[in-house]
Amino acid sequence: MRWGRALIGVALVLLLSACGARYNPLFIGGGASKPVIGWRGCPGVDHNGIEEVGLYKWAKNGTADNPGQLLWHIRADKNNILSLIALGEAPTGFTTRLPLTAHLDSGTTYALRTNMASNDLVSGFLTFRPDQLAVGRIVFNSGKAESLEDYEGRDNEDFGCFTD
Repeated sequence: MRWGRALIGVALVLLLSACGARYNPLFIGGGASKPVIGWRGCPGVDHNGIEEVGLYKWAKNGTADNPGQLLWHIRADKNNILSLIALGEAPTGFTTRLPLTAHLDSGTTYALRTNMASNDLVSGFLTFRPDQLAVGRIVFNSGKAESLEDYEGRDNEDFGCFTD
């Protein structure tokens, strides 16, 4: 499994943070009954899509490399360019490696870990609680929640998108 590279990806996100990126582009939004995982891509970047997603029940002493119990895992059969995936579902071109059978408890903390199609070293990580989710709101940057309008209004450079 390529999750061993997730730590490198998290390190890359931290490195980008040192270069001016304030936030990880991974987010989750929508209502608690139908959450959607998303990746905020940089304008003009091709092949920037989610390739692999894992949902974990966050462990008390969890880390980005070992977040806890794996509840759901999907992976693209080939490089798909998807920036939105419904939590618990496998879109066309993805294989379910572990189906989501657990009901998400509203007050429990969960972790999402993704790998991106554009680069095996680019990964996303965040934690969230389903009670943070509501239509028109998103959670990103490990628990930071805000309106979708405010999130979309943020400068792309906050997410590591820099123009030449």
